[in-house]
Amino acid sequence: MESQNYCIAGRLRMLARVVTGLYNDTFAAEGVTFAQASLLMYIFPQPGVRQATLSKQLQIEKSAVSRDIQLMQRNGWITDNVRKGLYLTDEGAALAKRCHKLWKSLNQRVREELGTDAVDGLSLLSSKLLTKLPKD
Repeated sequence: MESQNYCIAGRLRMLARVVTGLYNDTFAAEGVTFAQASLLMYIFPQPGVRQATLSKQLQIEKSAVSRDIQLMQRNGWITDNVRKGLYLTDEGAALAKRCHKLWKSLNQRVREELGTDAVDGLSLLSSKLLTKLPKD
């Protein structure tokens, strides 16, 4: 299919599903999804971060963040204090560290497989799209 004939949104969604599936498969060994691992890795260096802040940082719907946070609380990985924000438990911090190792290795492998041109193109696309988003 010629690039001018396909839907950009459809292509981006398809690619996101493919890449997310790869990352989900990698994190399955730790019992988390890529979305949950990402939240753990974002909370780790930001103790006390609020759900609304994570939602904005990651461009994820507040309800989706809330669902994952509730599940991670039930699993004992996160504590939540409405006034103080989100904190990882000791178990959650250890899981975040393991997830970071998995992510780092997988991310490097994917970068190598895609090649510099594709990664640079993705960076350019991200930059252009993110600067077009409305600012709060």
